[in-house]
Amino acid sequence: MKIPILLKVLQISKTSNPQFPTSRKGDEGFSLLEMMMIVLIIGILTSIAVPGWLGFINNQRVRTVNDRVFQTLRSAQSEAKRNKRDITVTFDTSVDPPTVTIDNITQQLNVGGEIKKDTITLTVNKPTASTTPANSITFDYQGNLPTDTTPFYVTVVPASGGAKKCVIVETILGGMRTDEGAACPVAP
Repeated sequence: MKIPILLKVLQISKTSNPQFPTSRKGDEGFSLLEMMMIVLIIGILTSIAVPGWLGFINNQRVRTVNDRVFQTLRSAQSEAKRNKRDITVTFDTSVDPPTVTIDNITQQLNVGGEIKKDTITLTVNKPTASTTPANSITFDYQGNLPTDTTPFYVTVVPASGGAKKCVIVETILGGMRTDEGAACPVAP
C-alpha cells in the first residue's frame, strides 16, 4: 500500500519541482551549436580515417596484381609440363594497366576491372638470354628455365606510396616465391 502512495508523491514533486521542468511543445530537437559540434567531430574523424583507408586500398591493389602475376607464372609452368612444350610468358608494361601474354593469348592483370589507370607500375627485369624476348620468361617442356634467365622477377609498385610486392623465379627448376618491401628489386 505504501508503494503507490510513494510513487504518487514522486510524480507530484517532479512536476512541481523547478529542477525537473516538463518539456514544452517546440523544445524538442538539437540546437545549431550542437549540430555544428557533431559535424566538426565527424570531420575530424574522417580526416583521420581517410589516409589509412587509401593506404589499405592501394595495398589491396598491389596484392591483387602480384597474386595474378604469381598465378600466371605457375599456370604457364604447369602448362609447359603438361603439354610437353615450351611456354613463353610476356609482360607488357607499356599499357596501363599492364597485360600478360601467354603463347599469343593476352590477358588483363586487373582482375574484374579493379585496377584503374595510373594506380600501379609493373617492372620486369631484362633477362640476359639472347633467345628470350624482353619482359619475357620461357618455361621448357619440363617447366625449367634457361640458366641465363634466373633470377627473373616482376615487381608491382603502387603509384601513390605503399609497399611494393614482387614475384621472383629463383632457380632454373622454376622455383618461385613472393616477397615485399626492400627485398623486391626494381628493374632500371
